[in-house]
Amino acid sequence: MKRLLFPVLLMFLAGKLSSQTSLEPDSLLNTPKFSLSTAWEYVDHIVHTSTFWRSQDDSTRTALQRLLYHSTEPFDSVRSRLITEDFTLIEVIKGDPELTDSIELKWINDSTFLVDQGGWSPELYLTKEILLIYPEKDTSMDILTGIPMDTTILADSLIQSPAEAPIPDTMLITRIDTSALEALGITMHSFNGGEITPSLEIEGKASMMTADRNRVLYYTTGTTWKAPETSPFRILEGKHQLDSLQYAVDQILNFTLQRDSSLLWVNDMHGNKTPFWLNQGNDEAYRFWVKNYRNDSITIWLGNPAPHEISLMLEDDVSINRLRKEEINALPEFLEMPDRSLASMSIMEPDPIYWDYKLGSVFTMNQTYLTNWSKGGESSFSTNLDILGEATYNNKDAKTQWISTMRLNFGTLSTKENGFRKNNDLFEINSKFNGNAWGKIGMSASFYMKNQVAKGYNYPNDSVVVSKFLNPSTLTLGLGFEYKPFKNTTLNMAPLSYKNTFVLDTTHIDQTKHGIDKEKRSKQEMGTQIVINNKVSPYKDLTIENRVRLFSSYLNNPQNVDVDWELILDQKINWFFTIRLNLHLIYDDDILFPVLDSEGSAIVLPDGNPKKVTKAQFKEFIGLSLQFKF
Repeated sequence: MKRLLFPVLLMFLAGKLSSQTSLEPDSLLNTPKFSLSTAWEYVDHIVHTSTFWRSQDDSTRTALQRLLYHSTEPFDSVRSRLITEDFTLIEVIKGDPELTDSIELKWINDSTFLVDQGGWSPELYLTKEILLIYPEKDTSMDILTGIPMDTTILADSLIQSPAEAPIPDTMLITRIDTSALEALGITMHSFNGGEITPSLEIEGKASMMTADRNRVLYYTTGTTWKAPETSPFRILEGKHQLDSLQYAVDQILNFTLQRDSSLLWVNDMHGNKTPFWLNQGNDEAYRFWVKNYRNDSITIWLGNPAPHEISLMLEDDVSINRLRKEEINALPEFLEMPDRSLASMSIMEPDPIYWDYKLGSVFTMNQTYLTNWSKGGESSFSTNLDILGEATYNNKDAKTQWISTMRLNFGTLSTKENGFRKNNDLFEINSKFNGNAWGKIGMSASFYMKNQVAKGYNYPNDSVVVSKFLNPSTLTLGLGFEYKPFKNTTLNMAPLSYKNTFVLDTTHIDQTKHGIDKEKRSKQEMGTQIVINNKVSPYKDLTIENRVRLFSSYLNNPQNVDVDWELILDQKINWFFTIRLNLHLIYDDDILFPVLDSEGSAIVLPDGNPKKVTKAQFKEFIGLSLQFKF
């Protein structure tokens, strides 16, 4: 089996998802790049997957286990055993689903059973009692005589004469102690209409109840990959898993060989031992004090410069002075006892991390190709690039937060008839500073700028430029409050907001198309701004993001609210590809559009000017997207 191509196994380690490592099936699409940690996790997964091994006591499995945990067997013995194994030469074949596990059922009646994994005695939770049922007397009146009938009605007994005493029926009742079941860890299930409640299904396995209804059997789903009976393996998770195992073992063997260490004990003359590890690749020296019987000491530096080598270096400027006894009168002064009071110490805290950065990009493509198509149409190819960068400063002690984002959303369309065109262009900067004042409500100051980067035309007329960089551009400053009821939902209200829409190049750009009066370059407004951001996931792999920006001018028709609403829906297909739907709605009563008649000509008013009205602007884009997040 060639080893030029082999599977990549990706694992989600602890801290991000769960305590168990999630492994994807092997393939031969990429070359595996195992780090030490991923190679260790991969071999550990192989060792602890019981269905992988034909025998749970196989010597190869034991060797892998000792390789992972450095057991008492020397590394040389483990290495000599594993280097003789070549897992890539083992032929893997497809097989039918395999029985992996079973659960014994204890039926109480036709529709109720227990799952007792501990094998407890039924006397602990089941009690049987005999219930006596006495017949009831019929005290109704005879219709003809009016005399009580005084007869006995027996539901399930022999009919006795009125003079005889009633004979009771007996019924055997089984009582279940539910508190005992809970204490013993026994689960009670019901079986109705072929369904078990609560369910006994196990994710990733198929189940089936036996004909005698005494056990539930579990099988591997779909086809399985099996190794020959001559190998130590039984059921594999993929056709090329043994190739990946071989590469992971080689990775750990090479690393362990380079980092193999030996413990050396350094003894002094009194028998005291000091540990010293000989590690390959460790060029640091360690300090030891060497003393004689008179307690004289000098410093020796002990190092490990190379494998199987030890270096000894004497401390520089060593001066040996011997102590001698002197009379008390010979001492120049008496020594004072040192201050032995404990010094106050404070608890060490980790340095806070104030800044957090995120970068995400989505590249979407759509393509249509037609040739000799009798129904008509045109080949086209469109792309859209959406890049969003975010920088967040969060100071919990000061209760302040500063969030700044920059976004570029640019799309193109190419057709054989019209050539290359721009069909989407958005460049915006959003910066917001919050101060938490009242729990979920805080003061907020915001800055928002909306722009484009390339020239725009009102197709099919591509000779007149209607927009370009900073023409037009919208700048908004706001001061107010922000309410955050949920984790991914914010409501920002700025009663004091300033909005400026400007066109710098009025020579080539018609500013009236963007709501600016003729003979002016800008339109300035004071009003209220409301910004709502919401992001939800109704179910796994589906994300819906809403961004709503509302603005009402105090002086110019405050009842007419400017609306800028964008909805982004992402349906994840796999790790990289998603289906993205982007809807963008803009309504601004200052931006007017000409009214056209049935022939497509502009309607002219009596004063000679074209008739214009306010219209909602709408844009929709859907396609297959390639998504990256950092």
